[in-house]
Amino acid sequence: QPQVGVRTPALAHDGRDLAAALMTIREIGDGAPLDEAISHAFHDASLELTSDSGRFSFRLQVPGLLRPLEPSEASDGTLRFLFLLAALLSPRPPPFLALNEPETSLHPDMLEPLARLIVSASKRGQVFVVTHSDALARFLDGATVYTLQKHGGATSIA
Repeated sequence: QPQVGVRTPALAHDGRDLAAALMTIREIGDGAPLDEAISHAFHDASLELTSDSGRFSFRLQVPGLLRPLEPSEASDGTLRFLFLLAALLSPRPPPFLALNEPETSLHPDMLEPLARLIVSASKRGQVFVVTHSDALARFLDGATVYTLQKHGGATSIA
């Protein structure tokens, strides 16, 4: 549902200010990577951000659908992707960002644009990613990747 229109340069820990975080990225951050990632991940979709009566809201305009999707109609994977975008594109990035299995609930087409944003965010701060997705790891061009293996109850770096 719409949120009070207060700019937020960092997404809240529980994501309650997603619309505000996305609006802040578009207005004072770098909106181009946000729009590119959404277009790539959702096959030419676009994010509609609105400010109405002091409240921010967003909808996803997907080609082929007769009307935009409200957040309440979006899949878990779609919402998760938007939360990850808000965290990775924050105008005030944290010095260290940990992403635990960011591929969970995401369609495979979302992994490449997500990986590009992870690599970009790693240039502004340290990003630590734990993943079980070989595809996501392959898309992390230029990143240092450690593979862990379990042998006899012990974990080691392969």
